[in-house]
Amino acid sequence: MASSTISPATSFFINKDLGSLCFSSASQFSINKCKKSTVPEKIMSVMAPQQSERRPAATGSVKTTMTMTEKILARASEKTQLSAGDNVWVNVDVSMIPDGCGPGSIGTFKKEFGKNAKVWDCEKVVIIPDRHIFPSDERANRNVDILRDFCTEQNIRYFYDIKDLSNFKANPEYKGVCHIALAQEGHCRPGEVLVGTD
Repeated sequence: MASSTISPATSFFINKDLGSLCFSSASQFSINKCKKSTVPEKIMSVMAPQQSERRPAATGSVKTTMTMTEKILARASEKTQLSAGDNVWVNVDVSMIPDGCGPGSIGTFKKEFGKNAKVWDCEKVVIIPDRHIFPSDERANRNVDILRDFCTEQNIRYFYDIKDLSNFKANPEYKGVCHIALAQEGHCRPGEVLVGTD
C-alpha cells in the first residue's frame, strides 16, 4: 500500500478499505492508497465547508444580523437591533382570545384598566369561542356569554360566535378551533406579532 497526502483544499477522502468517507480540518493528513477493493465506495458522512460571518441584508429597516424572530420583534418594538434575552414592549398586530381564557383575561383587563377601559384597537382583537361551546353546564356556557357581552361593549369586529345573533359586524358564523380559524380567516400574516391568551 502506498501513502498519499491530501491538501487542505480537499475536505474529504474515500477510504476504500473501510468503504467510508472520511474528512479532517487538519492542514494536511495522510491516507493509504490501496489496490482495487471489493468494498463499494460509500459516503458515511459529509462535512459542510466553513462559512464566513453572516452579513445583514442590504434592504429593509433592520440592518444587523438577527434571527427572523428578532427581526419581527425589532420591527414591532421600533428598535433597530435585538438579541436573545432582550426584554421589549411590542406593538401587537393581533390579539386572540378563546373562551377558555377569555373571562379571566377580560376580568384582569377591567381590574387593571378600569371598568370603562377600551381595547387599543377593536379591529386587532379576535375572539373565538371553541372550548366550552355546547356544554350542559350553565357555568361553562357563561364563558361564551361573557365574551359576547365584552364584544358588544368593546365593539369588537372579529367575534366568531357559535350562533348567528346578527348583531356583530363580521362573520357571525362559528369557525371552530381558534388556532385554525385565525389562519383561515386571514388573521395570521407573515412578519406580524400575534398573541393569544392561551
